[in-house]
Amino acid sequence: MLAIVGALGTSACASGSSGGPAPAPGPAPALEPASIDSAYDADVQRDAALKDAEDLRVVAAEARAANSGRPRSILPFGVTWAPVPEEGSAFGIRVLERPSGRRPTALQGEFAGLPIRFGKLDGAWFGLAAVPIDTGPDQELVLRFEFDDGTTHEQKLPIVVESRSFASSQLSVAPKYSSPSAEALERIGRERTLIRSVLDTASAEWLIDTEFRAPRPMTITSPYGQARLFNGELRSRHTGLDLKGADGDPVRASARGRVLIAQDLYFSGNGIYLDHGRGVYTGYFHLSRILVSVGEVVEAGQLIGEVGSTGRVTGPHLHWSLWVAGNSLDAGSLLEMTVPLEESTP
Repeated sequence: MLAIVGALGTSACASGSSGGPAPAPGPAPALEPASIDSAYDADVQRDAALKDAEDLRVVAAEARAANSGRPRSILPFGVTWAPVPEEGSAFGIRVLERPSGRRPTALQGEFAGLPIRFGKLDGAWFGLAAVPIDTGPDQELVLRFEFDDGTTHEQKLPIVVESRSFASSQLSVAPKYSSPSAEALERIGRERTLIRSVLDTASAEWLIDTEFRAPRPMTITSPYGQARLFNGELRSRHTGLDLKGADGDPVRASARGRVLIAQDLYFSGNGIYLDHGRGVYTGYFHLSRILVSVGEVVEAGQLIGEVGSTGRVTGPHLHWSLWVAGNSLDAGSLLEMTVPLEESTP
């Protein structure tokens, strides 16, 4: 505003000195608020006109390049993400398109050496990036665009990953779970092959149509990432989020998805795997009852099972898991994402 006032003062002096004798010295006339407002409005209008002109220049340049057969210019795409990338988590990425810019027909991404499978949601490109445990701090997001004329464009952004510490815990379970028999090991192998065949694939489109939600109230009894010692021996890292619950308490789908596995599993007990599209899966384990069938499409918040204590557990609870691009991650990070949808069910 000071710059505007200065411009107005200079203009008044110039107009007063044109023609006739100079007026007698006296106090400078006070500026009316309306004059300042008018100048401010003029500035806003000028800036808007310049922006419109710039957009028109971009469109015109692209049209000229297209007519001449030369490559068309590509302006950088806006990119937003949430939550803050952290070890052992997932974060959602949205790519913004300029109204006057070129629109990609396909988009692929990569982060920390892992693929990001983008798909359209409400007209926006959206994908989930995996940040496995032990991912270093300095990473790069790589976006590869394809356009309808066959041209491509690559855009890179540096992103810092926050480190995270993980505790350890000791559990006492039945010996058959800490030292499985040969027969049990054969069953475990079959189940791992089945699960891996699911997690290593990605459906072509997003199935989600709301924000992600918790399958139960978020009372955490055991966090993601704990080093697990069973009967004094280090066996695994906790790859899920344990939520408090009593036998028979309801378990609901975190988002719309298709049931790909719904059966008793050696370690997980009664378990459900939901495919949400684009290589994103959630799991619900140790259930007392499974209330859905393989192939069924369930809606966000739908009752899919009941809390139990089946499989390798010390008591009833829900083990909630997340996989992105085949990597086990903290399912709690889903709750901090913003999914690009016009309407989300409360």
